Amino acid sequence: MSRQWDVVVIGAGGSQAQAMIEGAARATPLTSWLALDRAWRPEAAAALDALGMPRQTLDLFEEPDRLASILADARVVANLAGPYYRTGSAVLTAAIAAGTDYLDICDDADAVLGLLGYDEQARNAGITALVGMGSSPGTTNVLIRAAVDYLGQADSVDIYWTVDIGDMTPAAVRHFWHCFNLVDADGTSHPVPSWDDLDRVVIDFPGSVGPREVVRLAHPEPLTVPRFLPVKNSRNYGSITPDDAMRVAWSLAYAVAPDRHEGGDALEDVTGKAVDVFAAYRDSRPDTGRVGSGLVIDIHTDGNGLRYSSGAETEMAEATGIPAAAGLLLLADGRFADPGIRSPEHLRPADFFASLRTVSRGGGGLQLHRLENGVATERVRIRDLIAAPARAQA
Repeated sequence: MSRQWDVVVIGAGGSQAQAMIEGAARATPLTSWLALDRAWRPEAAAALDALGMPRQTLDLFEEPDRLASILADARVVANLAGPYYRTGSAVLTAAIAAGTDYLDICDDADAVLGLLGYDEQARNAGITALVGMGSSPGTTNVLIRAAVDYLGQADSVDIYWTVDIGDMTPAAVRHFWHCFNLVDADGTSHPVPSWDDLDRVVIDFPGSVGPREVVRLAHPEPLTVPRFLPVKNSRNYGSITPDDAMRVAWSLAYAVAPDRHEGGDALEDVTGKAVDVFAAYRDSRPDTGRVGSGLVIDIHTDGNGLRYSSGAETEMAEATGIPAAAGLLLLADGRFADPGIRSPEHLRPADFFASLRTVSRGGGGLQLHRLENGVATERVRIRDLIAAPARAQA
């Protein structure tokens, strides 16, 4: 059955969606794609118009019947409208009902667990849903898959990252605060720890980032990596650069933790005010220049295995949107053999990186080294890793 739209993008006016769409336009025409958002900033609308991508205004919560009608005439929907604990299940259930494949960039651990619970419904509807297809989660999962395929198995995966304060939009701030609530594999969520109870380590990131203190945070990878790959455990640590931003972020997260307030409008009101406080701090602090973002991933058994590392000034929107474009093109091309809910570990690394090359600007500073007793040693070419025969099953 033919459908009018190849891809419908929800939240298309946001910065990450704009980066995704711009990347996709490097690989394919967008005349059969449809952009949806509840309101259009002039610059976002102009960017889509310049790319020849049709757009409409839609509030998915106020117009569920219209959303259902649009999805019934689409092959794939890309949900880039957060927060995903509100929008994820709403759009996914509409996609399942419409028989439309689905993709998002969900990076909330509890929300991803909830979306994975729709697997049987998605299978019965014959659709594929790729959840968490951004930078982290997203590219991180595929890199881990490639390393585990190469190694055969690994006891542990440790992920360390930091983002620049300049990337901390109100939505990013809310997500970061949510990450302080660690989430177990069974969905149990833990309160925001006191500062002294935070699990903190110092990681030396390459490039402009350098040594940074990071803290253990909730993220989807520690839940999906052991679930879909031969890995026993996984941990995630993150932070904001510069270092003072991390302390401000934690203090506000602790102050507005849901377990310390009544829910509903009262909690939303105090959280909104705290977001404004963080924005005032961000915009009034002395300009120390952009530090950028860093990433280190150790895939190992007792400190022996592989380490990915990068440090660059790439903005979060680009880092998230470009992998989403690569995953979206694979989904639109029908590169998934079986329906169901899929996380990025299910992507073949060779397929993902081939797609990534068609949508990216090029470049990139990711390095790969062998890890011996917890120390990075000889360099390994990532292309050789990707080309190695797969030994793990996703």
